[in-house]
Amino acid sequence: MSKIRAGNWLLLCVMLVSCSNRIPEDDFTDILTDIYLSRAYFSSEGTSYAYWKDTIPYDRHIVEQHGYQWAQFDSTLTWYCANPKHYQDIHDEIIARLSELEKTITEELDPPEELWKHKTSRYLPADGARDSIPINILLKGIGKYVMKATIRVYAKDASIDPHIALYWWRTDTTNIGIADTFQVMPLYKHGLPVTYSIEKTLLPGNEFTHLKGNWIQHRKNEADTVWSQQIVIEDISVFHIPQKFE
Repeated sequence: MSKIRAGNWLLLCVMLVSCSNRIPEDDFTDILTDIYLSRAYFSSEGTSYAYWKDTIPYDRHIVEQHGYQWAQFDSTLTWYCANPKHYQDIHDEIIARLSELEKTITEELDPPEELWKHKTSRYLPADGARDSIPINILLKGIGKYVMKATIRVYAKDASIDPHIALYWWRTDTTNIGIADTFQVMPLYKHGLPVTYSIEKTLLPGNEFTHLKGNWIQHRKNEADTVWSQQIVIEDISVFHIPQKFE
């Protein structure tokens, strides 16, 4: 909620022109609350307010969902822009609602749970010249999963195309099962530590039961039978963050 600021009000004032037919205060407060939540979502997704015009279709949809026309919202907003003292009560009510919503979400959701129960650091080749460091974790249900590790791949590493390869998995009638593969994340061979993070959300209705894959995967080096990896992987973690879905 920290992204919701009074500055949003100024942006709305700039984007509209005067009209008529003011919306009643209670309904107008409901509409603004929903718009602020929508804008907070865009901000959390990385949408810059430099592109605030892109949100106008969504704002219009919210207004119409409340049973009003855009021109009525335009007129009401213009009036409050010209009478900021009257807006203060609405602003205070919106902040109170958002604070209560944030409190409710915080109270209802369980804290993040660490699912990685193995060693958090591996040093290759000392811990295995060609090991892939597999992942096979039973999922905790819907919500966000955050997989993270700090990996240093040295320039003298002899593996071909080292990368992180993870996927959701569930059983089926075959011995293979069904997989939904994440986008491969390449590892850079420059000898510097890089923290790699992968975030995926398991949605309601999804039947996947496991997170599988390898922290370090590579293609076989057929030309060299004695090759080895030169990699340090530290701070391995896999967190499940519970989320509620409507």
